Amino acid sequence: MRQVGATDVSVRQYPFMAALTYIRQLVGNGAIIAPRWILTSASAVYATPDSEYDVAVGVDDLDDRNGRWYQVQRIFRHPEFVGWDDNIALVLVRANIESTDTIQPITLGPAVPDTIEVKMLSYGKNNQDTTHLQEATYTLISDNVDCLRLLDESAAKDVILQKHGFCLIPPPGTEQGQWYNDAGAPMVADGMLYALFAFSENEGGLNVGAVATRITSFVGWIESIMANNK
Repeated sequence: MRQVGATDVSVRQYPFMAALTYIRQLVGNGAIIAPRWILTSASAVYATPDSEYDVAVGVDDLDDRNGRWYQVQRIFRHPEFVGWDDNIALVLVRANIESTDTIQPITLGPAVPDTIEVKMLSYGKNNQDTTHLQEATYTLISDNVDCLRLLDESAAKDVILQKHGFCLIPPPGTEQGQWYNDAGAPMVADGMLYALFAFSENEGGLNVGAVATRITSFVGWIESIMANNK
């Protein structure tokens, strides 16, 4: 079960969306940030070899196979990704992703306050048992008592305390959850990318402790990888 209360949306609303597959099976989501680059969570792309990954863009539902597909050339996982922290990766595809009205890169958001409302976008299998692109509203909070109270594991709390992540808070009165193939789901506000879904302490559970990777904490690493691998 995923994102209870989420709604289907068109990729035209979020043309940066990318679906990541391994042997053509959905493993996660990502965001187009440059013509050959997809930003995602390292936990979405832990399997090897990299050559077995493909990226689909410009599609409303992954099952219809009408999107454009790009073969992955190489995946750069954060070198310190172990367990839950530093959960971020860059995917380099073999050819430039052609821009259309349903395929466009997104800008990385600037520094943000410790609280921000976002839309989370994912192709992950949902409670209607489809892989249609869906959005759900969350408030991201960081580095305060309310956030840490939601988490049980010390390793999860450390992600927040180091300002590497946010806690996900669903709107009051709603029930929402995440599943493994929601990994890398972009979280956006005002047309900019601020976070990627990282993990849930209780996968598939409702309104349990969940964490998103904070993009601004990794901008230097992102820029370095892209500059050195043109």
